[in-house]
Amino acid sequence: MDDLAPYRGEAAPIAPSPRLAAGAYPAAAVATVVASPLGPDPAAVKTPAHYLGALRRRFWLALLIAVPLGTLTSIYALRRPKIYQAVGQIRIEAPHYDSALSALVARDMGKPDPTAATSYAADKVTDLQYGRVLAERVMARNQFGPEVARMDDPAAELIVDNIGVKPVLRSNTYTVTLTGRDPALTKRLLEALLEELVKSANEEQSSRIRETVENARRALNALVKERDDRQGEMVRQIEALGTIGPGGRNVLEEQYVRLGQSIEAQQARIAELNQKMMFAPLFPKEEMISPREAAARRQREQLEELKQNLVDHLDVLRSQVRHFDSDPAVKRVARQLRGVMDAIDEIDGSFEEKTKMAADPTEMIQESLKNDLEAREGQRREMLVRMQKAMPDHQKFMYLMEDHASIRKRIDEMQEKLQSFEILSKSQEASPPVKVLGRIEEPAVPIKPNRPMMIAAGLVVSLGAGLGLVFLLEHLDHSVRVPEHVSHGLNLPLLGVVPRIARTALTHRGGHLWTSAAPDSASADAFRNVRAGLLGAADRGGPIVSLLVCSAKAGDGKSTTALNLAAACARAGERTLLLDVDLRRPTLDAVFPAEDQDDDARLGLVDVLKGSVPWQAVLRHTELRNLDFIAAGDPSEVPIEILGTLELRQLLTALTHHYDRVVLDGPAILGMADCRVLGRMVDAAVLVVRAGAHQTVTLQRAKSVLEQSRVEIAGVVVNGLADAAGHWSSHAYEPAAVAAFRRDRALPAARQTATADA
Repeated sequence: MDDLAPYRGEAAPIAPSPRLAAGAYPAAAVATVVASPLGPDPAAVKTPAHYLGALRRRFWLALLIAVPLGTLTSIYALRRPKIYQAVGQIRIEAPHYDSALSALVARDMGKPDPTAATSYAADKVTDLQYGRVLAERVMARNQFGPEVARMDDPAAELIVDNIGVKPVLRSNTYTVTLTGRDPALTKRLLEALLEELVKSANEEQSSRIRETVENARRALNALVKERDDRQGEMVRQIEALGTIGPGGRNVLEEQYVRLGQSIEAQQARIAELNQKMMFAPLFPKEEMISPREAAARRQREQLEELKQNLVDHLDVLRSQVRHFDSDPAVKRVARQLRGVMDAIDEIDGSFEEKTKMAADPTEMIQESLKNDLEAREGQRREMLVRMQKAMPDHQKFMYLMEDHASIRKRIDEMQEKLQSFEILSKSQEASPPVKVLGRIEEPAVPIKPNRPMMIAAGLVVSLGAGLGLVFLLEHLDHSVRVPEHVSHGLNLPLLGVVPRIARTALTHRGGHLWTSAAPDSASADAFRNVRAGLLGAADRGGPIVSLLVCSAKAGDGKSTTALNLAAACARAGERTLLLDVDLRRPTLDAVFPAEDQDDDARLGLVDVLKGSVPWQAVLRHTELRNLDFIAAGDPSEVPIEILGTLELRQLLTALTHHYDRVVLDGPAILGMADCRVLGRMVDAAVLVVRAGAHQTVTLQRAKSVLEQSRVEIAGVVVNGLADAAGHWSSHAYEPAAVAAFRRDRALPAARQTATADA
């Protein structure tokens, strides 16, 4: 290795790793780098255990929110003024009178109307609870002291904003409450307010009674005037027509009826005479008649029989038909009867009879009656025409009579209702619609604030706000905290879990945590587990001599992991070299400082790669047996590309032949090409993940960067685990006092051990 080629300032071609060339890196993994999706983020699935763990970690934040907020709410509850409540009861009953008496809308005076009663009570409650009129009337009394006068709006501040009305179940009684800071003033305000309500209700009732009576009297006077107008018009109609009798009867109609009755009597008398004349021929004198005469007489008898049938038919029609003279059936039968009588007259005229029949007085009477009947029928027709002409005027008169009777009836009803209303209003004056029940007592005990309840509620709300903030932060935090999430999300073996290491005087060394100072601690065992995981990975894929320790971003603890892993390997008997190749942020130089203070003691890896010195010249032996260290040197004058030179590959090859384990502390992966170049020069890389620092997506990106450069990843190490760390170690957590005592006792022993190892 002494004849290494010097650094020429150009990047040498990088040969593939021997293990990759030998087929140790599976081809399927390379395809997975390109084609496999990132998959679901297991850290995004929150369980109750996550929230409980967040509460354990950030309980101080919950207290930081809860304590000031609870203090403020307690101070607010203690500073709240005392509020007193005066209580009174009132009874509201709607007046049961006919408020629309003038319109004649109610026949059942005094009967309760449930709808009107509910509406009246609701209006009064509204006036009491939301109306400013009553409150302003109360304030206008000027009897509540000068402190009220200083208020901008005392009606609203003392009454409107503090009044409460609540109905008593299934009754017309209401509980009225008024709250205030002064118990005596509150009582007096409530009394004055209820007095104003009673006074207002009484005035409203009296006003409504007066208005109703006045409206009713005006309506009554209007009806009386209308009645007089109808009566005068009726008198004028009687004088103008001259056909109207007592009670509004039609004189022409009565005359027409009487004339019709006399005509019917004459028709009956004429029919009787006709019957006598028909029966007279039945008893003739005995005389010699010829056959022709006998045939004529037989024909005459048949005609007489037919005539009698027709007369009987007319009698039947006279009793059945109302208008006998104008009925078509009567006229038809009358025509038949006249034809029969004409035929009889012809037969009688053909006979040579004696003149004894011409001198018969019955025929003369019949003729006289017929003439009189015709004259009466003519009078009846004329009277019918007159009656038809006078009928419209008479019908108008009848309408006037009906209207007059209706108005008189309404007047009587109005007078009766007015009398009943006056009696009812006098009785209601003795029972006001709003009545105050009992006395209003001055409140002695405040109703609020309930300070213990407010303080307790404030503390609960404050604690809830603190817990809610903690839970919200945990809900929004999707970083990986559980080792299983790391291995599942990256699909890599979990080499080990390192708990959070307490920074003490024993473990602090050069800015890093040195677990070898406490070899029996849980953190030291954790790095032993990491080494054991590397042994298992070597059994599966070949020996791992050179190992690159890297992380996704800076601050994940990769340098501490490389330091303590190298110490664990050395304590296991392996010849181990710790090489600091993080030229961007070299931090391991202070852990193993050089013994000499000259300039040569500050040489390191950069000087070896430049060819200034051999690697043995920059090698530092540590107090641990089998552990050597090469610092990074001063990288300020060299480019980062020096890590990709052939000189570094040759140096690693020489170191792997000289040491059993070469641990490289590499830089961060994301955004830098250093690890991609260094990973191809080593046997494997270890990805260090700080618990709770990154999301799975970030770690998957770092893994993809390494796999795209064909860097074999041996596994992942979870660093700084705080939640459920006891599940990954057999070491029990100790109280702080016990742990400090043990550290104080272990410090001298550790120093003696370090001296002996040196």
